Amino acid sequence: MYTQILVPLDGSSLAERAIPHAQGLAKTYGATVHLLQVITHNPSGGHAQGDSAEPREGVYRAALAGLAGGASTGNSFTLDLVRRLKEAQIEEAQEYLAHVASQLKVEGIAVETQLFEGSPHEQIAEYAKQNGVDVIVMSTHGHGGVKRLIVGSTTDRVIRSGDIPVLVVT
Repeated sequence: MYTQILVPLDGSSLAERAIPHAQGLAKTYGATVHLLQVITHNPSGGHAQGDSAEPREGVYRAALAGLAGGASTGNSFTLDLVRRLKEAQIEEAQEYLAHVASQLKVEGIAVETQLFEGSPHEQIAEYAKQNGVDVIVMSTHGHGGVKRLIVGSTTDRVIRSGDIPVLVVT
């Protein structure tokens, strides 16, 4: 029934709640799990995917460490800082995906990882379509009513974006 399972992650423990569900499906059906992280580069330094835009202390440290000895000033300093933050953010996301993948591989599950930049819900839906995903397993913050209208929901947008079933874990 399921051969390709997509699990969008953002580095948060909330998003990771979807992993055991995907793991169970993968073991039952012998499916491949695709771990996907979509990063957006925002001024807070967060690696937002979905509703999680938590700044990552490691990203700041890595970027600032690279600038510590530099003589950059003004705009060049700002541009260099932004570039280093982006590089550190990407490196951290790659390490995170590799770590999660290794845990699944120990369980005998085939795993693919992918990192994209951009709009999380658009990248998730596009990846699912292009890679023959049978089901998307993802978590939600459980916002409802007015708060969901104001804040928005990546999960809700993914559900509405296509014909691929979405298993939502709260």
